[in-house]
Amino acid sequence: MIPSIRDYARLGLVHHLLYPACTTDAEHHEQTLAAFCQRGDIETFDCCLPFGDDRRQRLIPRLRACGKVHLTYAAHFFPFRHIGLGTTSASEQGLARLILADQIEQAAAIGATGFVFASGGPRPEQATEANHQAFREMVGWLCDELGKHGITALLEPFDMTIDKCFLYGPTEICAALVADGRANLGIELDMAHVPLMGETFAQAIHNSAPHLRRVHLGNCVLRDTSHPRYGDTHPPVGLPGGEIDTPQLAEILRLLLEIGFLNPAARGDLVFEMTPWPGKSVEDTVADTFARLDQAWQQVWHT
Repeated sequence: MIPSIRDYARLGLVHHLLYPACTTDAEHHEQTLAAFCQRGDIETFDCCLPFGDDRRQRLIPRLRACGKVHLTYAAHFFPFRHIGLGTTSASEQGLARLILADQIEQAAAIGATGFVFASGGPRPEQATEANHQAFREMVGWLCDELGKHGITALLEPFDMTIDKCFLYGPTEICAALVADGRANLGIELDMAHVPLMGETFAQAIHNSAPHLRRVHLGNCVLRDTSHPRYGDTHPPVGLPGGEIDTPQLAEILRLLLEIGFLNPAARGDLVFEMTPWPGKSVEDTVADTFARLDQAWQQVWHT
């Protein structure tokens, strides 16, 4: 009898991608996140809080009492496309720390154990050693501030040439940075980014393995530049024209088993980050996604 994937992983979802209007509608953000806390089909999730003290104060007790584990705060509202954490501008560095300090405060308030962040720009071909040094210093500051609350900083690798064009970056470079960093620094590997980064799933997973704290599953469109979801837009798994469907999920699960991330003795966090299927509800999208995950898991055990 094949064991359940839930015996090997804590399954989760990313709230603000399933409800993309959150970025522009604070009321929608509050209402959907409040309801999201009550989901019984997940053990963990990623979220961020809307702006506005009243909304935050209403949500914080709900999140703290939701019964989920390893809640992870995503710095989703940080303008990474406009202010890179490797900027050499003193004013931009100050502004970045001001915004991140607010996000760290919210992460601590909800009882988060992880905090996902990215490097932002500049593009690698435009970067200097000063940019890399500035980013390393920012990561150190971030770890110090998060460490006060027992929170782990989770660096998320992004593509450098297709869409986001961030400074970091290849999983090998991210792993080297984390290895030289603080105890509360790890990697959150988004498998939907891997094709855009020009890496294989095997390369990305094995490079990240010693520092892997959380895995996102999703999809991307790479080969058809005219596709409306081209790039890093987080379409649902299985979307025609995308890179990731059930066979790719099976490959990813097999690799995560090999490195021990999927393990009944120490279950890893496996979190889907996706927008809804066009014309379908969030619930239909989640049901479809978990069905594909179960099919992939069956394939792993039958090979």
